[in-house]
Amino acid sequence: MKKLFELHQKITLLVNEYHVLVDGPDGQQQTAGFVKQKRFALREQFSLYKDESQQEVVASSKARSVLDFGAIYDVFDSKNQPIAALKKDFKRSLLISTWQVYDAQMKTPLFTLHEKSQFMAIFRRLWELLPYLNDFPFPIKYHFVIKSDDTVVGEYIKITRFRDHYALYMNDEAAPKLDIHAWMILAVLLDAMQSR
Repeated sequence: MKKLFELHQKITLLVNEYHVLVDGPDGQQQTAGFVKQKRFALREQFSLYKDESQQEVVASSKARSVLDFGAIYDVFDSKNQPIAALKKDFKRSLLISTWQVYDAQMKTPLFTLHEKSQFMAIFRRLWELLPYLNDFPFPIKYHFVIKSDDTVVGEYIKITRFRDHYALYMNDEAAPKLDIHAWMILAVLLDAMQSR
């Protein structure tokens, strides 16, 4: 598997900022995307910009409804054409966070993502219920596996202990099945909608 990109979140007072970084030929990280997400929006939507100047939108996402526990997020390209749909599986997510990734026609899932360890998923939920303890970040790193049918084809991993920095790894055959910008938007949603 190879790393497609890293996602770094910066928390500010009224918005969350996300920087998508890729490794350049010289080994230095370069900006490949930027998201500024307003907090407390009634309908979750945001734009993925080419960089921090916010001059060029390369993709966008919008929830289909205001309140929906099994929410569906449509992903659009720079010309506002649908390229993917991302759906949280509400029932499965009660025990282990699970998402499905579809193409724009949304017939069958291309990929399913779920937390790697069910034990850790349940432990994290219990942690969030404990008074005082839930004020501290969960000490185990966040880890999703990405499957195509029943085969693991990628991973989405928290790479730092306390800061919200993640990396997406995919195998060479699976990665091109979805537009890279849809993967970037999924990475932002996994942080924003999972309260990481």
